[in-house]
Amino acid sequence: MDQAESLRQLMSQGRGGGVRVIAVTSGKGGVGKTNVTSNLATLAAQQGKRVLVVDGDLGLANVEIILGLTPRYHLGHLLDGTAELEQVLAHGPEGVRILPGGSGVRSLTVLDDSQKMRFMSALDTIEDQFDLVLIDTGAGIGDNVLFFVGGAQEAVLVVTPEPTSLTDAYAAVKVLSLEGGVEHFNVLVNPAPSEQAAREIYEKLCNVTRRFLKARVKLLGYIPRDENLQRAVLMQKPVVQAFPQTPVSRALKVIADKLLSEHPPASSVGGLKFLWNRLLRETPEAAAAPQAF
Repeated sequence: MDQAESLRQLMSQGRGGGVRVIAVTSGKGGVGKTNVTSNLATLAAQQGKRVLVVDGDLGLANVEIILGLTPRYHLGHLLDGTAELEQVLAHGPEGVRILPGGSGVRSLTVLDDSQKMRFMSALDTIEDQFDLVLIDTGAGIGDNVLFFVGGAQEAVLVVTPEPTSLTDAYAAVKVLSLEGGVEHFNVLVNPAPSEQAAREIYEKLCNVTRRFLKARVKLLGYIPRDENLQRAVLMQKPVVQAFPQTPVSRALKVIADKLLSEHPPASSVGGLKFLWNRLLRETPEAAAAPQAF
């Protein structure tokens, strides 16, 4: 039996638990995914949820840096067997647990089938310990991004007002929907001066995805430009913890409340491994989808 077939069988055994899995992704780098993930995790924990953050930007991981952590182990140690999962999980703000992705580890930039199997098997042993898993993915449409976003119930797509961000966001939606089976994307505009400005940016993306793709996008919210966000980064703390009454923190709280109050898409089922079997499907229509922008 080859590795791909073993992976299919392992993923088909997911038992459908109640944990909610949300991936935070983008087409373009530098749009604030890690800040969004870290602050949403902090806010969810403040609401009493048991939260795990998976740093899926493997080899270029930044979650531990944003949160001021210096973990001894990272995902690479888990995958090569030199550390157990409980050793790798770091402690973050408000009781959030962090699975560090490792920074400067080239071997993690593309996971092979056996590494994916070890990763999923490890997470399956702890899924009952968490209510929410947030995955901070890398940018773009690489294999690791497809793996992590395709394995989540929901995707939060972070975009900026820049034309390049919108173009890359469409490319991400195209590939993640056609190759990863992702059907729903929550769009978060960062930054935007107003709700109206954010909606105009969202409409541009919505119009082209509606025209060319079956995937659907909806506006989750926007984050205003606020110097306190950068101040919090320099302090290596979530801005909602360092400056809870600032415009950016209030906006993030609205976004978190909206996201966490909604039910996952009706087509979703629970469990940490519940959708990874989609990633092994062949989707020749992906190459045929038209480009836009």
